[in-house]
Amino acid sequence: MDTHELKPDESAASSKITVLLIDDQAFIGKIVGRMLNGEKDIDFHYFQSAREALKTADKIAPSVILQDLVMPEIDGLHMVSYFRAKKKTSHTPLIVLSGHEDPKIKAQAFELGANDYMVKPPNRLELVARIRYHSQAYINRLERDEAYSRVEEQTVKLKQTNEQLLEQIAERKRIEKALLESKKKAEMEREAAETANKKVMDSIRYAQLIQNSLLPNPENIRTFLPDSFFIWMPRDIVGGDFIFTDCFEDSFIIGVIDCTGHGVPGAFMTMITSFGLRKIIRDEGFREPSQILKRLSFIVKTTLQQDTDYALSDDGLDAAICFVSMREAKLTFSGAKLPLIYTHQNKIKIIKGNNKSIGYKKSDLRFNFTEHKVGIRRGMSFYMFSDGYVDQLGEKNDRRFGTKRLKNLLKENTGTPFDMQREILLQAFEEYRGENEIQDDVTVLGFGFGTDD
Repeated sequence: MDTHELKPDESAASSKITVLLIDDQAFIGKIVGRMLNGEKDIDFHYFQSAREALKTADKIAPSVILQDLVMPEIDGLHMVSYFRAKKKTSHTPLIVLSGHEDPKIKAQAFELGANDYMVKPPNRLELVARIRYHSQAYINRLERDEAYSRVEEQTVKLKQTNEQLLEQIAERKRIEKALLESKKKAEMEREAAETANKKVMDSIRYAQLIQNSLLPNPENIRTFLPDSFFIWMPRDIVGGDFIFTDCFEDSFIIGVIDCTGHGVPGAFMTMITSFGLRKIIRDEGFREPSQILKRLSFIVKTTLQQDTDYALSDDGLDAAICFVSMREAKLTFSGAKLPLIYTHQNKIKIIKGNNKSIGYKKSDLRFNFTEHKVGIRRGMSFYMFSDGYVDQLGEKNDRRFGTKRLKNLLKENTGTPFDMQREILLQAFEEYRGENEIQDDVTVLGFGFGTDD
């Protein structure tokens, strides 16, 4: 097929972001399509043919164009010129895609009117971020131009009115009265908007209290694990990450849960997940992490009716869960995409979770999660974390913090008291992100079992 379009879920709100990709390599179209498939506010259009793309661009009205540099029909740089020559795409943000970095070609692309340059295949997070950045700037420009146009129209009308006012004093008084009423109405609408906004924020803050009261309190970790720390930083007032704990006579369960999204949607998912875990562990008596994850996937999927043909939600979560038997001095771990890291005697090892999430429409309820068993020795330290920490983009290089950098931090500070480890991780995170906003909920959990003999 020459074109490919991804349409958002019919239940989702109409999107303002429209992406047009022109690339003669079909696999690039598939890669970019998959990268944007989960972004419900982005409409994606793909063309292999440069000529077809030029013909259809006006109808699509893209908010950003991804243009391959090397095309069989028309040179990619010529395509930049053609798009700039067309009235409806003269100001549309244009990102040139190339198989490698070439400063000369990059400079030439910018001279012809390109706005950005990326090496393909692009990094998903970087691609989505740039699409959103350029699209929002373009949408703001359109809204500004529309506003200017409306202002100009109003100016013409006001001039005509003023001319009429010079001739008719009575008419002037009537218009002045109308303007006064309009001003009062605008003031009333502003006050109403401020009141509505305050109510929304008050509701969200109260939702935070409810979420905090219903979720397990991470502070309880220290009652059975004095050598421990946790970092829990929701991106918004409420969030989709939480730490789960449950303690028994000679064992305990501890885990990190990362639900879909953040903010209010993520908070709703934490409620479902927290209640599900309590039911599985306390009511049904499950202790094995692999069985807990499998059972949790069933509960999330059926609760959200994802096992039906009329399901609206396609949400889920990632998780890392450990069962620790103090009597047997053994830790059992299972992960749904989230890993476990542990250190001992200046050595560090990572155990990856299965590449399967919990919930979602397409999940396989028959999937059996892998269990990993680790013998516990004095001096061992264990760490679990959501992807918010390692996926944070840096201010200086706009790249992920990364699991490798986190592993190096943990290895360098093995043996350091856990409260100090927490401060070191927080400081490294803040220094790396700089002025960048926190992108996602951030959760890190660490615990250990004393010092080496």
